[in-house]
This record gives sequence, structure tokens and C-alpha cells, in this order.
Amino acid sequence: MSLAKVAREAGVAVSTVSRYVKGELNVASETARRIDAALSAEGHPPVRKQVTGLSLGLVVPSLDNPYFSTLADAVVDAAATDGVDVLTTLTGSSPSRERAAVERLMRVPDVGGLIYLGMNTTNEAFTSRLAGDFPVVFLDEYVEAAGPRIAHVTANSFGGAYQATTHLLSQGHRRIAHVGGPAGLRTADQREAGYRAALKSHGVEADEAMIVRGAFSSAFGMNFFAHMARTGAAPTAVFTASDIAAVGLLEAARRAGVSVPEDLSVIGCDGITLGEWTSPRLTTVAQPTEQMARKAVDEITRLAAGRDPADHVLSMRLVVRESTQEYPA
Repeated sequence: MSLAKVAREAGVAVSTVSRYVKGELNVASETARRIDAALSAEGHPPVRKQVTGLSLGLVVPSLDNPYFSTLADAVVDAAATDGVDVLTTLTGSSPSRERAAVERLMRVPDVGGLIYLGMNTTNEAFTSRLAGDFPVVFLDEYVEAAGPRIAHVTANSFGGAYQATTHLLSQGHRRIAHVGGPAGLRTADQREAGYRAALKSHGVEADEAMIVRGAFSSAFGMNFFAHMARTGAAPTAVFTASDIAAVGLLEAARRAGVSVPEDLSVIGCDGITLGEWTSPRLTTVAQPTEQMARKAVDEITRLAAGRDPADHVLSMRLVVRESTQEYPA
């Protein structure tokens, strides 16, 4: 039996046929039908019954950040609508745990695709022999990987940051700080770029003393005033690259006796539900989590069926609440 000939007839990669025959890979029912037909033509009986659904692996950094837990819930809900089971693994944003999670899920026979929320730009598991043409969707964050069945679903971080900063500029603010995400993370880089572009378009020069990068965490947001004190910067507004950092910043402001928005306007990014319950309620640019999850599940199904990958970049939406206000002239 020639695996290459079977692969050609079924319209899939040789590695797909090999793993399917060994029982290491689950595929969509249409792909299984084509492979079984090609195997039969070569005198090999069908390997197994055609699958009626597709199990997915989901890799998530943590559930501490409400954005990740909300996005993970949306993926599970979208998959459940299609009758698809989801196996979820938490990595704690550790590179070694991210790699181990991917390698483990790729070996599970019932897992036919992977939706990956990473917090590192690389993962060696995606360049290993095991990965082959395994269907993968990178959700939210970009990861360096190349393969015939790899797609990205993300929000327009540059555009969201541009909207957020423009909102503050339209309110008369000119001394606008930026609490950014981890250095080297593509979404965080794009958000800083959007912030800078908005300032430039309004003739405002970015003050490097008012730009700080760190973790997407409430603890990092809590350090905002300490950083400003060290640099001597005096912003009237701040764009934070994540809502959870903005929540920490709001608490730091309360402890420092800084009134928001009277003394400092604050806008976040992500649109987590917690922002509706802060005091004051948080202005933000919301990510379309439900749409992103739906696109990710649909894309996995397409990839498992042997179709070409397609990337999707969705728009963020400005949600104005009470944490921002006009700056007095």
C-alpha cells in the first residue's frame, strides 16, 4: 500500500494518512470518508468508523485574567453548539508548560485540532515532527509557526488602541500615559503602536517617561503611580493595554487618593465583565470574544476538512463608561 498515493487520492498530507492509519489522529467525517475510500482502493480496509464530530484541544494561559476565562468559555460554548467536545489545558503562561500541553494534546487520538491561546511568541512543539499538518488555530495572540493547516483569529489590537487613545484626545487630554503589555508580545506591540499613531495624528509627541510595559495583570496596574513618581511624569489620562491592568490601576488610584476620572481618566482594553462593576465603571475597547471563538471553531473544522487556512482580524468596539471625562481647558 502506498501512503503517498492514498494521500494524493484523499487530498491530504502523507503524515495525515500515516497518523490516521496508526490511530493517532482524529479527522472530520468527510476527510475520514476520503481517506477510507482511498485506502479501500489500495486494498486496505477502512481503519475505523467515520467520526460524526471533532474533539478539540484548547490551551489557555490561566483563568486568573477574566479575559482568558471569558474567551475560553466562548470557545467551549461555540464548540458545544456544533456538538464538539473540548479538552482544556492551563499553562500558567510558562513556555515549557505550553510546549508540553501542545505535545500532549496532539497525541490524544480523539483530538483532531487545537485552539491555542499562548503568552509566548514561540513554541517548539509547533515546529516538531509531531505537529506535521495538525490543524491549529492561534486565537488572540500571534505565535511564530509555519504549516499547511495553521490559521490565526485575533482582534485588531492596533485599531483598538487607536480608538482608545483617540477617545482621550477628543476629550482634550494631551498628557496620556500608556500601561502596555509584555515586551515582544505582538498584541502588546500593536497596542503601543496604535497609541503612538493616535498621538502623532493629533500632533502630540509621545512622552517616553509615560510609557511602561509589563504583564497583563492587576498587580502591574497597581504599580502605575510608583512608576510615574520615579519618572516625574504627570499624565491626565492613561490607556492601559488590558482591562485587568486597568482594574489594578483604579485600585491604586483609590489608595493614593487620586480621583478617577476627575484627576485621571482611565481607559482599558478587552471588555471584561468586571469593568462594568468597578467604581467608576471602566471605559474600554472591547474585543469581540464570542465572534473570535466562533471563527476559531469554524476554522478548525475547515482545516480538519483539508481546506486552506484563512486568517481573521476582527474589530474592537469602544465602550464609554464613567472612568473617562473631558479635560478642562
